[in-house]
Amino acid sequence: MVDDSIVKVFWNRVKTMPDRPACMYKSAGSYRPVTWKEQGRTVELVAAGLMSLGLERGDHIVIMSQSRPHWTWADLSILSAAAVTVPVYPTLSPPEVLFLFNHSDSVGGFVENERQANKILESSELPPKLKFMVVVDGPVPTGNHSIQLLTWADLLKRGEEYLAAHTNAVMARAESVKKDDLATVVYTSGTTGVPKGVMLLHSNIFGVLQAMSPLVNLKPDDIALSFLPLSHVYERVGGQFLAVFDGLILAYAESIESVPQNLLEVRPTVITGVPRFYEKVYQRIQLEVKKRPKASQYVLNWALSVSRRAHRKNSNGQGSTPSPLLSSELRIADQVVFSRIRHRFGGRLRIMVSGAAPLAEEVRSFFECIGLHILEGYGLTETAAPVACNTPEINFPGSVGRPLPGIEVKIAEDGEILVRGSSVFAGYYKNTEATDEAFVDGWFRTGDIGDFDENGFLHIRDRKKDIIITSGGKHVAPQFIENMFRSEPLVSNIIVYGDRRKYITALITLSRDGMKTAARNLQIPFKSVEELVHHPKIREELDAMVNRKNETLASFERIKKYAVLDGDFTAEADEMTPTFKLKRKVIVERYRSVLDGLYDRQDLELEDGVPR
Repeated sequence: MVDDSIVKVFWNRVKTMPDRPACMYKSAGSYRPVTWKEQGRTVELVAAGLMSLGLERGDHIVIMSQSRPHWTWADLSILSAAAVTVPVYPTLSPPEVLFLFNHSDSVGGFVENERQANKILESSELPPKLKFMVVVDGPVPTGNHSIQLLTWADLLKRGEEYLAAHTNAVMARAESVKKDDLATVVYTSGTTGVPKGVMLLHSNIFGVLQAMSPLVNLKPDDIALSFLPLSHVYERVGGQFLAVFDGLILAYAESIESVPQNLLEVRPTVITGVPRFYEKVYQRIQLEVKKRPKASQYVLNWALSVSRRAHRKNSNGQGSTPSPLLSSELRIADQVVFSRIRHRFGGRLRIMVSGAAPLAEEVRSFFECIGLHILEGYGLTETAAPVACNTPEINFPGSVGRPLPGIEVKIAEDGEILVRGSSVFAGYYKNTEATDEAFVDGWFRTGDIGDFDENGFLHIRDRKKDIIITSGGKHVAPQFIENMFRSEPLVSNIIVYGDRRKYITALITLSRDGMKTAARNLQIPFKSVEELVHHPKIREELDAMVNRKNETLASFERIKKYAVLDGDFTAEADEMTPTFKLKRKVIVERYRSVLDGLYDRQDLELEDGVPR
């Protein structure tokens, strides 16, 4: 097959690298490798099973499961059958799931287990085009149902029988995939409203992989640990598909909670994360350091100081050569301190990628100091993920790198980032109005505010719709302020508010581990963490922290008042996306009364002429 789609790249891998490991997953307490030949056989059986159920070219099929090898096998099987994959987050509620099944016109679905299946089956009215569902793990739900229900094993058996009578059916269907065929409909995570189905063609995905591969320079002996949701285009393209494209091994984490242990077991050379992941790791390390004796804390601070001096960069993002004496100090710091921290990541990491949101400078700087360089990039679902990225050779702090080859980026008069190129999506599924609004003169409107520096590196400033305009007419970028708090061990989440208000306020949620450490340091007796949330001494710590951050801000950007919430924001409460981005609109509406309480009555703006 000619390599012009990820489907054909996959089958060429199966043919040319049959005995090399393609992926690894945890089974019976240890990681088990799966060769390209074994993976190819599974994908062929699943695709044949789907075809035996009547799957036609261009049909849509949902995958609703936590990330696992079966997710990848189902995805590659759907694409090999020239059909269209529709990822659905398993954390969504039954009404949301029903909407996506209906709107996407899906004829079938892969669901993780019986509980996920019941999100559809317990509906009073099933999606009219739905014909079958495959339950990946466990039995199918009992009862009389109008659609066909199968287990994963049932589908494999059907596939084997189908191939016995139609030997080359799957290969012929895979060969028929054209670059302009629709590959997937990915629904946006919906931070601002009803999800829209982003239509990505095979050419969109393949174009991004072609552009990204030489920049990241992955090798077949690299091992990537996958722990982000495959339902998100970031992990699916930058993790799953890039692993196929470059032929490296993809190891699946058991869960996000198991990542620390899985890092030690897999010892990956590559990980793809979101800022929230790196922030949590950094906070955990900071909390552990605070528990150590003062001498140990001094050694760490000395080592970090040495590394910062040794890794100073010029305006082109290039590092300078440290003096012989500084180089000697750095070697000692690395042996005594940094190597021990890197061991917690498996000891072999050479590429760490961060995307989906801005990374706090303090967090990025810390990892760079200990010898783990994070490459920040920028992309959207509508661009099949990366638009720009830093590289191992040129990694400019605070930027998201330069645009990928073949992708054009320009800045509109109002600061919005506009994109044009082969990776830009074909439109929103069954939503021509939204599609028309997304483009201006052939350029895709990202909705993000940014600019280029003198060396061509792109910098993201904020979301266009998130920019706060105070009643005094001052423009405030909330993400910039929020990122200043991301590295603080005491803070779990923060959201900055103040649109059409006289001053800036914030909602803060606290880290449980951070509160425990603070309580020990401040000698606060407590029986439960919950009683620490509003403790006066914890509030004093927060006040001091906010004051420190405010000193670096312009007067109109400073947080004048804030409220501490009892609990944290969660995806289950629809306050965060599955990739840990805060749903600003949802949170503001939910805590409107709390936010209003931070303003005097006369300070509240009129809305539609009526005081709230």
